[in-house]
Amino acid sequence: MKHKSQQPSLPPRWIVNAIQGIRSALLAMHERMFPGNVVLYEKFQYFYLLPSLFVAAELNIASLVKHGTKKVTDLARESGTDEKSLYRVLRVLASNGIFRESSDRSFSNTRLSAPLMDGDGSLRHMLMHHLGPLNWQITGDLLETVKTGNDGFNRRYGKNIYEYLSGDADSYAVFDQSMTDLSSLGMAPLLQAYDFSTITTLADIGGGEGFLLASILLTYPSIKGILFDLPVALKNSEDTLKAYGVYDRVTRTEGNFMESVPRGADGYLLKHILHNWNDTHCITILSNIRKVLPVNGKVIIIEMIVPPGNKPSIAKMIDIQMLTSMPGGKERTREEFEALLIQSGLYLRCLHSTIAPISIIEAQQNS
Repeated sequence: MKHKSQQPSLPPRWIVNAIQGIRSALLAMHERMFPGNVVLYEKFQYFYLLPSLFVAAELNIASLVKHGTKKVTDLARESGTDEKSLYRVLRVLASNGIFRESSDRSFSNTRLSAPLMDGDGSLRHMLMHHLGPLNWQITGDLLETVKTGNDGFNRRYGKNIYEYLSGDADSYAVFDQSMTDLSSLGMAPLLQAYDFSTITTLADIGGGEGFLLASILLTYPSIKGILFDLPVALKNSEDTLKAYGVYDRVTRTEGNFMESVPRGADGYLLKHILHNWNDTHCITILSNIRKVLPVNGKVIIIEMIVPPGNKPSIAKMIDIQMLTSMPGGKERTREEFEALLIQSGLYLRCLHSTIAPISIIEAQQNS
């Protein structure tokens, strides 16, 4: 396993916000120029792009063309697929900037298909998990979820997603790597927006294989870490921590955050944990942390925050995934996070925005 010792440089947040504002204005102008039914027809055609993207990720097409251009005949043979069908899938992807097609039906990578390769910056496993049959089928049951209020995963598989994954090693491996892909995607914006230097020992609660904690410790050599999760989630953590050169600074602890969390830290990190659970479970997790939190200790919550009104938001999109796949899981507004903290004996001390669709909530104990 390799890692980057330095995070990529990022533009200031005000520049990103300005560009996003201009982009949103141009898109709105474009949509106002055409009848509503035309715009809507155009939008739903992207439905067919997503399964095509899954196919390319699953077949690892980007790696097959890693060293240049390759004809679709060769790609079909190497991927064990039907040439004509594969061409049609790659053609639609190339028309959206994902791969580039040449006149002889050859394909090469672009900056948008490169993340489909394994390695630094990869999104391959995240796309395989999010766009694969497991999620695709339950998203197709969205109407029934809306009618009943019950998540589609339990309805279809008779168990929650974590129980299912624990019994399917292949699916769990894809899911686990997808979480690492997601952490990698948001790491540079996170380190840009938040200063961890005041923390002596940082506990990553539900930290899995340890990519997030290792990246923070690599950036802040004075900090020690505690990596806490279920035994199955910690399975690959030793390799990750050693690859980042921080193994000797981390204590790995097995446990269930619904029951307790380890003592000994002055900073407790929760990244994309709370959105998986209903309010009652979230209060349990936060209360367990508060019980062991020192007086001036910090709870650092990294989540998407749903903005008010009609503002477009990735959080609003991801919330539909939570609706279909997690019993009670959801993306939350700032006010909803504040309510959870208050009921857990904590308060929102400050909120840090990032250039990514994630925010950092810093909470402390009520005095």
